[in-house]
Amino acid sequence: MANNTHRYGFRWVGSLDGSCYPKPQEGTVITAYQATISAVNVDLNIGDPVELASTGTFQLAAGAGAPSTLWGVIVGFSNVKVGLPLKGRKFNRLPGGTTWTTEENRSKVLVVPFGRNLWEIDVDDNTTATTLAAYRLLIGENCDLSYSTDVTDADRPKANPYLDISTHASTTKDFRIINISQTALNQDFSGTNVKLIVCVNETGEAPFVTAGV
Repeated sequence: MANNTHRYGFRWVGSLDGSCYPKPQEGTVITAYQATISAVNVDLNIGDPVELASTGTFQLAAGAGAPSTLWGVIVGFSNVKVGLPLKGRKFNRLPGGTTWTTEENRSKVLVVPFGRNLWEIDVDDNTTATTLAAYRLLIGENCDLSYSTDVTDADRPKANPYLDISTHASTTKDFRIINISQTALNQDFSGTNVKLIVCVNETGEAPFVTAGV
């Protein structure tokens, strides 16, 4: 058995209707926002799933809601107050607890809606399915979102989203399994980090129904 190389978060691979790469939506993250997973403080990173709060700001999506209100995936940060002197600029992440008070320093995030887009995501175990045939049997079923925090770099803690493959079922869950990724990184289906193609099933993006299918 050889474990597959892990890739972080959700990666856009296409759309259900064949459309080209969608235009990201720019939104705001509230001042001093601190995402937390199982009592671990994490930054916001490219590839993280987010939900849209009733205040009109983005926050890290909660894992396995009932139902979830998934909105989209972070693909960039157009304005983050970092560096010396502290000022807003483009950056590759939003450190937890970043504060801002003026428009020029507002934390701005670029998000691609889940919509009818297709996403590649790593599964979180190598026991639920261990062969290509077994993974194919999961196509059409649903799975929940999970996180496995990565604090390898204590200065850059990450939420590290995965697809919780052990939750696969024909009942409603966060994501629908559409296919198995054709990436060359799927070298061993008995190893960890097998990559699947999913679309959102429970969403907070109007006019879709959050309950899913």
